[in-house]
Amino acid sequence: MVTGARAATGDDWQGQAALRAGLVVDADRLRLIAAGEQMQAMAVLLAQCAEELREAGEVVGAVLDGGGSPDDAVLRAAMARAAEVDGRCSAALLSSAAQARDGSALDLPAAATQLAAVTALVAAELPPRGSTPAEVRDWWEHLGADERRMLTTDMPQLIGSLDGVPCADRDRANRSLLDRLIDSEGDVDRLAALTAIRDRLRRQQGAFPPALLLAIGAEGQGRAVLAFGDPDHAADVSVYVPGMGTTLADVAGKDGVRALAIHDAAASASGARGPAASVVWLGYDPPPGLPGGASAARAVAGAASYGRFLAGLRATAGGASPHITAVGHSYGSLLVGKAAQRPGGIAADDIVLLGSPGTGAARAEQLGVEPGHVWAAAAPDDPVTERLPAPPQLLAALLAGHAPALALPVHLHAAGHAQGWFGTRPVAPAFGARPLPAEDGPDGTPHSHYLDPGSPTLAALAAVVTTPPG
Repeated sequence: MVTGARAATGDDWQGQAALRAGLVVDADRLRLIAAGEQMQAMAVLLAQCAEELREAGEVVGAVLDGGGSPDDAVLRAAMARAAEVDGRCSAALLSSAAQARDGSALDLPAAATQLAAVTALVAAELPPRGSTPAEVRDWWEHLGADERRMLTTDMPQLIGSLDGVPCADRDRANRSLLDRLIDSEGDVDRLAALTAIRDRLRRQQGAFPPALLLAIGAEGQGRAVLAFGDPDHAADVSVYVPGMGTTLADVAGKDGVRALAIHDAAASASGARGPAASVVWLGYDPPPGLPGGASAARAVAGAASYGRFLAGLRATAGGASPHITAVGHSYGSLLVGKAAQRPGGIAADDIVLLGSPGTGAARAEQLGVEPGHVWAAAAPDDPVTERLPAPPQLLAALLAGHAPALALPVHLHAAGHAQGWFGTRPVAPAFGARPLPAEDGPDGTPHSHYLDPGSPTLAALAAVVTTPPG
């Protein structure tokens, strides 16, 4: 962000006067930010109090309209609740007016403290920690329109990643949150990634399919979940988890392209039953390389969040329950497998493992879906699908799709062994998955071409995505 005199006059003004002018401009900018935060806090508080007063009024109205003698105890409780809300709101407004008069309303730390206090007040009204996505959905449906609007507009950080909130509402919240993150981001690489995601959303505006931002955040290496098509109104939904080396920028880049390719293939498949939606889910920290990629720790850490996201899609579906396919590529397939092996499994009808180093399971039946609904694809020369003594640096490059295939004297699959990097190889007969066709691709990086438009794997995946269980 350009500040001070350079923002006001450009680069030509130098010297002490320019420095003083810069300090004045910076001070004014901070006071404006403080005023904005104070006003935002008041807007949130007023919306919250208005909703509480509306609820108390509904109780009074229901008692008076119920016939017979009014229930005095209920009336007294409702009126006491209304008086408490009115007193709390009045006190906050009087305090804000006093701060405006003495100038403290323009103090940035004080404004930030007040906004944090109001955020905590609103957060206390959210469903309790540990609520299921179905319980979150029920809570959201019982909110008034004004309260929903207030939460998505003024408190997007509380709503954007809340599984069980409808996708369209999450999208509105996350677009607002994305703008705030861009405005406050100081890291050049993170700023570029967030800006690329916003650019991708803008390019998709008015196009088919619509793009929805279902999560965005600065946790860990960065979080982003991007959907092509609206999962709440789709007959077939796929949720793709990318693997090792994936960055936040890739959600708008190569992995966004892959998710869009899945959508387009499913939408044009002969078995398509209606609208499709394809999601790229970066809700975890993929290992950037080895040795982290040789451990299942990051997959295990992200498994619960992935399972909860799928349950949220099931909970918010607008019509009949959609056919959901969990898709994992490379290390992402390990995360999908770990999620499927958690108690209760995952809300998926089919599981597809592409270029998988393993799932931590010995057999497909451990992944919890109906028999015949686990699928696996391995390109003939993809070393990630084998447990071979590859040099760590080369294997890391292969996982990221940046190196040629290993020059081995025999075909990789000739050995036919069952042991993979993490449990049984998904393409081994002993695992019990159904095979999908796969090719090495044109450039000697067989690990990177499963979702290329026109590939046999993508076409077969589209058939899986659009074929309901039965």
